[in-house]
Amino acid sequence: MKRVMLSILLIFCIGIGLLGCKQQPERTVPQLQQQQNTDEALTEQYVKEDFLNQKIADMTVEQKVGQLFFCAFRRDDKNVPITVWNENIEKTIQQYHIGGVVLFGENIDTEQQTKQLIAEYRNHCDIPLLIGVDEEGGRVSRLHSSGKLQVADIPSAGEIGESNDTNVAYEAGKTIGNELKELGFDVDFAPVADVNTNEQNTVIGDRAYSSDAQIVAEMATAFIKGLHENGISACVKHFPGHGDTIEDSHNGIAVAYHTLEEMEQTEWLPFQNAIQQNVDFVMAGHITTPNATTDGLPASLSYEMLTEQLRNKLQFKGIIITDALDMGAVTKYNEQDTSLMAIKAGADMVLMPFELEKSYYVVYNAVKEGSLSEQELNEKVKRILSLKYDKGYFQ
Repeated sequence: MKRVMLSILLIFCIGIGLLGCKQQPERTVPQLQQQQNTDEALTEQYVKEDFLNQKIADMTVEQKVGQLFFCAFRRDDKNVPITVWNENIEKTIQQYHIGGVVLFGENIDTEQQTKQLIAEYRNHCDIPLLIGVDEEGGRVSRLHSSGKLQVADIPSAGEIGESNDTNVAYEAGKTIGNELKELGFDVDFAPVADVNTNEQNTVIGDRAYSSDAQIVAEMATAFIKGLHENGISACVKHFPGHGDTIEDSHNGIAVAYHTLEEMEQTEWLPFQNAIQQNVDFVMAGHITTPNATTDGLPASLSYEMLTEQLRNKLQFKGIIITDALDMGAVTKYNEQDTSLMAIKAGADMVLMPFELEKSYYVVYNAVKEGSLSEQELNEKVKRILSLKYDKGYFQ
């Protein structure tokens, strides 16, 4: 009787085992490969996260603060264009530990000279630098300034938009990306994601793809794809949208009168698309929005616009950078220090601070006094270092 019961039990267990096999079929090769890829990605992310946390823990407050500044060295103290490395630049970079450098037309002469200058920047920093440039195509092209570089003539965004062909925008981004990568750049302050809704707007005009938000969104994302394929970070500008203004923010205050709802439906569509495409930078413009925010500040200095809208509502995870802080639209705030205002508002990096030395120490003292928490500083630095890590600068 015991033997019979044992036999029945054995048959029952085998049956259950077979049923289990049917419920959990053997994984195919593609499924195994997919699992392996997922595991590798998780491992890489863990390694990156561990590195960044350790790197930030090892940095001094001085080094962390310096990473927030993206500077320009356009001319020397004799007003001569800077095309070769000099000791004053080296001293500034090492003293303030700046996070990035933007080159202008006066810094770019020949191919070999540009490569050498960029190489010198990279060789004289304790923390790897980001090297950027404004290369939109059309009338904003730093690479064409000297006439000595063999680079393609890229049509304006307006002309590209009129083609109604996103492949044209993609090829423009791809061509520019390839040229910038060859020279040693890694950030392009482009494309313009503004919707050109105001015919009296002269500062944007044909720098925008269209007066149709959908066309702008499609063209801008295609351009970004072209840059990304060449390892160049894109920076969409000028959030929350410069297209509806009349004034030029280079000279004074620029005002956009759209409501928040109108911006969401028009101006923000290209920025939303760019964010979905994992764009690395969004540039905040010096644009006052009286019908969308209550603080009366330019967007670049506005917590409502940068943190509440761009960071929280639009869920942008990358680097928020201001437009140049030496522009006329924000000079009236210099006594309060525009760099600190922008950083407290939500910016991760400030472009071309009005006075680097003053701004650096104002921000440093704010951290030491606690009005800018070190945790918040660390979060900003982590976004910046994360991009540098992805570019391989720590390997």
